[in-house]
Amino acid sequence: MKITYLLYDGITALDVVGSYEFLSRLPQAKIQFAGTHKGEVKTDSTILRLHTDFTIDEITSTDILIIPGATISFLEVIQNKKLLQWIRNIHESTRYTTSISSGSIILAAAGILDKKIATSHWYSKRFLESYDVTISNKRYVQDGKIITSAGVTAGMDLSLHLCEILSDAETAHAIQLILEYEPEPHITAGFMKNADKKTIERAKRKIKDDAFRNSASSII
Repeated sequence: MKITYLLYDGITALDVVGSYEFLSRLPQAKIQFAGTHKGEVKTDSTILRLHTDFTIDEITSTDILIIPGATISFLEVIQNKKLLQWIRNIHESTRYTTSISSGSIILAAAGILDKKIATSHWYSKRFLESYDVTISNKRYVQDGKIITSAGVTAGMDLSLHLCEILSDAETAHAIQLILEYEPEPHITAGFMKNADKKTIERAKRKIKDDAFRNSASSII
């Protein structure tokens, strides 16, 4: 079973790595990291690096396509017509096409989310609103073979869901236990409905500061 992650400069590391920790443990899982070029891919922290082993030209089909998100560089990705066409072509072959966080904006730009229910990181939902998409506030949402998640850590919920539907509940439970994935944060501001106004405003400033630090567009 081929599971393909699209990597691009500026990507959020946990969108990839968190999901990978779950899906790489599935029986017969063959993980592929693909991008417009082989080699080093910068994450949005500018410190950690990931690596692609394949170019998109080398991959013409996959069982599972995963489009991770980014703080800001997803806005550059949606301008890449060749990449969007590749996503459309690959989507035709998938069992499931998925996104994590603002990766859903990339799927929307490719036309994959037209008239679908989808979600995204709370800060990037405003970009999703410009497409013909019904926006959900769930941690992850499935519409047919398309599954999208909210921000960053929600991608692990999506991936655990994939573990169950691609194998069985017993396998998913075993993987969950191996990873000890049972979040019990002592701070409960991790979802918009639980965060107060002061926290939300501070989070917005932090996102903007991180984007500007990485020489991103002021559109954020």
